Amino acid sequence: MPTGKNNEYYRLLLQRWQQRKCSPQEAIELLDYLSLPEADRLLLAEIQAAFEQSAPDTDISGPGDRVRQALFTHIQSPAPIIPLRKNGKLRFLAAAAVLAAIAIPAAKYLLPEQKPVITKAISQDDHDISPGKNKAVLTLANGEKIVLDSAGNQLLASQGGSAIRNHNGELRYDDNGHQPPVYNTLTTAAGETYTLTLADGTKVWLNAASSIRFPSAFPGSERLVELTGEAYFEVAANANKAFRIHTGKIAIDVLGTSLNVNAYTTAATTNTTLISGAVKVNSSSGSLLLAPGEQSQVSANGHQTKQTNVNISSIIAWKDGFFQFENTPLTEVLQQFAQWYNVEIVYEGKVNNRKFFGIINRNSTLKNVLRILDANDISFRLEGNKLIVQHT
Repeated sequence: MPTGKNNEYYRLLLQRWQQRKCSPQEAIELLDYLSLPEADRLLLAEIQAAFEQSAPDTDISGPGDRVRQALFTHIQSPAPIIPLRKNGKLRFLAAAAVLAAIAIPAAKYLLPEQKPVITKAISQDDHDISPGKNKAVLTLANGEKIVLDSAGNQLLASQGGSAIRNHNGELRYDDNGHQPPVYNTLTTAAGETYTLTLADGTKVWLNAASSIRFPSAFPGSERLVELTGEAYFEVAANANKAFRIHTGKIAIDVLGTSLNVNAYTTAATTNTTLISGAVKVNSSSGSLLLAPGEQSQVSANGHQTKQTNVNISSIIAWKDGFFQFENTPLTEVLQQFAQWYNVEIVYEGKVNNRKFFGIINRNSTLKNVLRILDANDISFRLEGNKLIVQHT
């Protein structure tokens, strides 16, 4: 038990959670306590009762609520659901799955099986791998490369009519309109992510192993950027100057909206998910208009389909620092881990591609994430930067 903190302290945290005053940090403290062997069963019972009392809430709906219900159905040990407010909206995070550098035993949310699963997760003797970082490389028009991180608040350069600043882990372009624009490129490696504000005020969250090429300013009739990998966009509204996103397969026309674009070359499809506003996705097979909550999927041959009522919270969880899985196949779960922890996934034998529900903090180390994942009849081991997945 952490020094100077007793059961009464954690009972107070529980009360704060019941009153919806619990901060994310306090929720994680409570989880940390529950993962310790000293945790008394009375407090666990109280938390279970608190969850049951909160379950009848009828004013909470949407993808997050569906995840909450599915998680509770499949978790085999008491696991409170921590209500967290973000951007004015109430979101529920499953306590057994939201961790920051801690492991919790019996955190089981395996689908479709409902029998107790057997722990065969990564050994204590294996080395560990730290989570990804807020880091990127900016390549200027003259080829100069600048390594960016969360440290400092400084003017980096002046490029094509804009002043470039790195401000507490965010790259910002301020248009001063004095010179013709030039193109810059922001690149993240595996295990890196970064945030960019373009000269028009559009904000871009760049996921791991991704890059975006963009002009230093937008004086013309359109705003054009080129993306590889994945990014979340909050596009500044400008009815007179459309915003266009090009990937290797598609072009997306935007006026003012929020959307997520997943254009990894390793993926079977390029996915555009609309959060708000309206967009048109153009591929070699034609164009498709999206409404909020819809997703365009474009295959390698350009064939485009529309998915409706997609789980937006799961798709953009990476932007807020989480992995979120809802009926996600094991291979897709591990591919996300590979990008964030910069590891190579190697399969030994035939592995059942079962599906998972869960929410995990991306600040967790790989070893702790794998303990949470915990899949029946599957074991993991680390050899250098290779994650070996073995059917047993």
